[in-house]
Amino acid sequence: MIQSFIVLLPVFIVILIGLGLRRSGVIAEAHWVGIDQICYFVLFPTIIFKEIAAADFSAVPVWSMAISMMLAITTMFALLLVLQKPLSAALRLDGPQFSSLFQGATRFHTFIALAIIPIYFGQSALALGGLSAAAMIPLLNIVNVGVLSANAKAQQMDVRTMLMTILKNPFVLSSLGGILWQVSQLPLPVLGVQVLDMIGKGALGLALLAVGAGLRIEEAISAKGPVITASVLKLLLMPVFMALWLRVFCVTGEAAGVAILCGAVPTGSGAYVLAKQLGGDAAMVANILTLQVICAAITIPFILSMLT
Repeated sequence: MIQSFIVLLPVFIVILIGLGLRRSGVIAEAHWVGIDQICYFVLFPTIIFKEIAAADFSAVPVWSMAISMMLAITTMFALLLVLQKPLSAALRLDGPQFSSLFQGATRFHTFIALAIIPIYFGQSALALGGLSAAAMIPLLNIVNVGVLSANAKAQQMDVRTMLMTILKNPFVLSSLGGILWQVSQLPLPVLGVQVLDMIGKGALGLALLAVGAGLRIEEAISAKGPVITASVLKLLLMPVFMALWLRVFCVTGEAAGVAILCGAVPTGSGAYVLAKQLGGDAAMVANILTLQVICAAITIPFILSMLT
């Protein structure tokens, strides 16, 4: 575990630097939104497309990996829905709060996952991270929107809007684009690779700074039962579900490691946006994300050392 912690320490140092930059006011609060958007819409999709398009998946059990990840997420969905009434009673949750706990226990932070993958597994493993995003994002969005619509107070999102939101997700688009390029068996032009590399190189550090800038430490320190519960489920139980399903489908090696990491990272920042749009408890989501990022400095090295 200590070795894993040392390897991943730079990731969390950069996150702390982002927190320091926001608090210092060197970069105005409003500018962080633009930084987050350029990472989300341009930099990371560029990396994902290039790595998937250029990768050699001949020795990777792509379908088994994807199915294992989807089944692990579905297992968490089922657990939370079966336990909704006793959990809500024990933690005194109303509908919007349960929907936020649900998001906090199931979604994954793409920025953090894709920043850790090349550091821990090597640059070539980024393609597996892109495939993981393509496998999980549609399912996560569909189910979380459904749970929000059933439990929150705002107007429900219709099926067409939900599907368009998923189809326009830049991580899904870039992953599918890279897969289509793979299938076409076209070579990547050298000039194109150079351009994609130049754009993508700024992604990892910038995204982690943005993650740090989004943390609200004071609120997370006073974390209550629902926030802690969501953090335990996401950071500790979800990667166990991943490992179990990967074992069922005989997925091992780097592919299994990347999948387990994607299960072990904190919930996604998109959960906050979705909670605001559909009437969930957005403040609870922000507290869950902050606490999970803080705890992840310990839990991710622990999980990777124990399960990979």
